[in-house]
Amino acid sequence: MSHPIEFRLSENPWAPTAVVEEINARTGSGLVITGLADQIGGVSSAAFVAWPDGRQSALTRPRTPLALMRLTATVLGEARAQGLPVPTYQLVLQLDHGYLAVVQERLPGRHVETLDRTTVAAFVAMNERFAGLLRRHPEVPPPPAFPADGPGYGAFEDTIGGHSRRGRRLLTRLLAVDGGRPLRLAGDDLVHVDYSPGNVLFDESGRVSGVVDWNFGAARGDRRYALIGLAWGSVGRRTIKAGEQACIDAALAELQPATRRSYEAHWAAYNVHRSIVEGFSADRILSDLAFAEALMS
Repeated sequence: MSHPIEFRLSENPWAPTAVVEEINARTGSGLVITGLADQIGGVSSAAFVAWPDGRQSALTRPRTPLALMRLTATVLGEARAQGLPVPTYQLVLQLDHGYLAVVQERLPGRHVETLDRTTVAAFVAMNERFAGLLRRHPEVPPPPAFPADGPGYGAFEDTIGGHSRRGRRLLTRLLAVDGGRPLRLAGDDLVHVDYSPGNVLFDESGRVSGVVDWNFGAARGDRRYALIGLAWGSVGRRTIKAGEQACIDAALAELQPATRRSYEAHWAAYNVHRSIVEGFSADRILSDLAFAEALMS
């Protein structure tokens, strides 16, 4: 049976109807699609589904190793039990072509259209609540960063370095920061590797009601690493102004300058690398290059 690609404007176009059909056929879950998220862009747009007993959930289709997503489900379940507004994962199923189906609790709230000083402060405060959450989980990996295999940055030589002269200049600048070493991220905090406006929900009173889209998997290390990309939305555009950036800078001021520089270099390089590997649009890749250049200026 053919299915329409409901998420045509996503950078990861896919058909939730086909995925739900496969889930139901393989598990007997009886899920029914109730709607589609209104987010345009991003790599893991969500569909909304309902269980036969009326529970409301969200369905995403990430391309993350099954073992890491199951570990993420365990970590988020424990965080949820401690009162953190993260979703409980209800089903993780391997699909074809390296994709997973993840059915998770649908949390209340809405995304904010723009970030002001109040909402940025809320982002920073929520991120602080992830401190020390992975003391019992040394097996959780650090955020994805520069590959350790091969010369320089390994695969980054072919992606960023091979993209254009502009990419080569950026890679040379990034190499000068850390000498091509893998990311060194100490700590046992829970790190959201895509901590962006599209992945945080707010209730009517302005409080954070949900931190969602852990589709790249939970990561372990220094929670402040997640703040590096907060100024850059998941749909490839800058989302805050200088006044709001000052709030982020205050949280990052605890870091040694060399440590912050290292975090920025690794975050910037991985963001551009991922855009190229995922086959994002030329405009999106150029936008990510521009943000990386601004970080490294």
